[in-house]
Amino acid sequence: MNVVCDPQPNCIVHLQVELPADQVTREWQSIAKDFQRLARIPGYRPGKAPQSLIDTRFARDIREELEKKLLNESLSEAIKQKNLRCLSVEKVEDVQIGEDKTMRYRASVITAPEFELPDYSSITIDLAKRTVSDEDVQKWLEQLREPHATFEAVENRPVAMGDYAVMTYEGKRGDQLLSEALPKAPAQLQGRRNAWIFMDEGTLVPGFAKAVEGMAINDERSFTLDVPSDFPLEDLRGSQVSYAVTLHGINVKQLPPFDDALAEKIESGKTLESLRTEVREALEQMAESEFLNGKRNAALKQLLSSVQCELPAQSVQQETSTLLREIVQENHARGVSDEELRANQDEIVGIAQQNATDRVRTNFLLLRIAEKENLEATDTDMVMVISEMARRHEIPVKKLIKELQARDGLGGVRERVLIRKALDLIAANVTVREPADTPAQS
Repeated sequence: MNVVCDPQPNCIVHLQVELPADQVTREWQSIAKDFQRLARIPGYRPGKAPQSLIDTRFARDIREELEKKLLNESLSEAIKQKNLRCLSVEKVEDVQIGEDKTMRYRASVITAPEFELPDYSSITIDLAKRTVSDEDVQKWLEQLREPHATFEAVENRPVAMGDYAVMTYEGKRGDQLLSEALPKAPAQLQGRRNAWIFMDEGTLVPGFAKAVEGMAINDERSFTLDVPSDFPLEDLRGSQVSYAVTLHGINVKQLPPFDDALAEKIESGKTLESLRTEVREALEQMAESEFLNGKRNAALKQLLSSVQCELPAQSVQQETSTLLREIVQENHARGVSDEELRANQDEIVGIAQQNATDRVRTNFLLLRIAEKENLEATDTDMVMVISEMARRHEIPVKKLIKELQARDGLGGVRERVLIRKALDLIAANVTVREPADTPAQS
């Protein structure tokens, strides 16, 4: 078999393949024999029709079977012969079987990028591990108090920053109510009745709380605010909005004392000290996880700086599509509207494309390391990853396995396992130095 390679941009390789006449003839005869054995032709017993008659009557069917078989076998052999890391076959065309029984065709395959593997056996990075302080523990304990807070009504003073004001308010842009001008805007911006509003500079529109500050219960006040150009709701940016406010009440949040009784409420059977110990252990585990992730990321960054190569456009496009779906889902979960996403479409797509490029290049690097180290994805490894995917997507494991099998997705799971193992191997060989100027830990 003769194979000629013609590398193209974007990791595409054109192959010109020619099969010798003896191979094509031998395969033709084998397929024709099968047709002869199974053919039902009037005047002949099964399997007894002359081969010449079979060749003539079933020439088209024999050729289709011949092409199908030889294309599959020879293309795999050609890829192996040329040591190509084939990701997929883009197309096969111009298939010809000559009078001399030779077979020729052209194929385009997408390959993994070729690059020189950097030395990953000994990597040195500068990285400090975050120290968990008593202040860190206390901050977390304070957060645990929040759900158990109570509110006390205040009547002998005006409303101040940090209070929870109970008010009825209505917003306008010009002479039009915000509820009419911007019906899709959040209700808390449009106006509400008897709403609890936290008195803070970041509440509603910047300046709203300051404008309300100093009001007494039952007071009414109107004011106009300039909406900044970076306001989250694009339709309001740079405009003026006015509010009419009536204050009904003032409340102050009271946090309970942190003692054993509160610790018991937070977690049954806990005392203040045991809860404090548990929080410290959790924070130390988080610090360790951050340190390990930092070590992996720094090592990868160092390795990738030595890997310059073209990437398959198809792989980058697929990864970009995946990241865009994730970005849209995450923003929807945070309450970002489709209008806001469309307004920032170019920026979002640009970020997704860059991240996709980095991720694809990283994955090819790690898969090459896994190949060199003969890493394997065991059945146990595969089950663990599939179980994680099932939990994340809230799908029964058996159902997810069937779906993966149906769309030939188990190969992707295998790659995910190998990428993780390669990353763990790199991290195990990293030497960490304390940075010369380590910032103070809080």
